[in-house]
Amino acid sequence: MKKLMILAFALLAGVFTANAQISIGANSGGVLGGDTNKNATFAPGYFGELQLRYIMKNGWYVSFAPRFESSSYQSKATSPDEFYYYTNSMEFPFHYGFSKPTGDKINFFLDFGPSMRWIMTNDWYGPVYGVSLGSKIHPKALGYNNLFNCDVGANIGLEVWNHMKIYAGFDFGVLPENTKAFLENFQVDPTHPFSVRVGVGYFFTFKRRH
Repeated sequence: MKKLMILAFALLAGVFTANAQISIGANSGGVLGGDTNKNATFAPGYFGELQLRYIMKNGWYVSFAPRFESSSYQSKATSPDEFYYYTNSMEFPFHYGFSKPTGDKINFFLDFGPSMRWIMTNDWYGPVYGVSLGSKIHPKALGYNNLFNCDVGANIGLEVWNHMKIYAGFDFGVLPENTKAFLENFQVDPTHPFSVRVGVGYFFTFKRRH
């Protein structure tokens, strides 16, 4: 573990001492989110984020993009019971990637890395696994859902005209979505949250330092 931390700090030191430029922008679009419950049917949501990108001379970069995400889906348990699930979350991804010219004023980019997810609200409507929860109950009061998770994800897309971008992204929750108490009480398999995004953005880049 100590060796990995030393390596990570060495890579970061190399990044921030390189001759580089800064890109700042805002992105938004649609999201399809939910969990790995095989009986879930998903509904669209939306997201918005700010992005800070530190670009090195060879096109490699690190980025930090705090993101608000809202999504919903309908799920069926092993019984005929159904419930509707709505979640709003804040995510804090730290990605490492690269950008490469592919045409006149067109760059291809790809980045990947970890993200911390904080569930702000997470509401269920209707019966869940045969147990009526009423019209609306926040799961924090029930102890059914973890309010924090660690995601791994990636983004891929195109930058055009030096100021616009179109891209798609994916994030997957490494930790189970439900608490240990929930899994034990209802005797169900762990599920993991995920989201798929399609977005557009606008950015501007500071000139390279000399």
